[in-house]
Amino acid sequence: MTEYTSIRIRKDLAEQMQLIKTQNNYKSINELLEKTLEKTVNENLEVIQEQPLFMVGEQAITWTELKQSQRGDKWNQGNETVTVLFKDNQGAFLRFEYYDEVGVEYFHFI
Repeated sequence: MTEYTSIRIRKDLAEQMQLIKTQNNYKSINELLEKTLEKTVNENLEVIQEQPLFMVGEQAITWTELKQSQRGDKWNQGNETVTVLFKDNQGAFLRFEYYDEVGVEYFHFI
């Protein structure tokens, strides 16, 4: 025996689903969902590597690494150094040093 559940769907979406069901001669909304989900969900999933936020030499620093860092943490390679000056739940101020140049940038966490 098949088990059923109750879900709430916005009225406009339910009306669209009924129209699609009728146009495609489906017997039920369940059949519509089965046919639709077959086409969309059973695709091969590919893992996408997190893109770097910035580079320190050849080392890529990601949002995840920045969010896990603490005040005073440093990344350096060669003549490049990045230091976390301030960090809270909203964002972080970073000091970038490259040879004789120094700059401060703010990164806002979304």
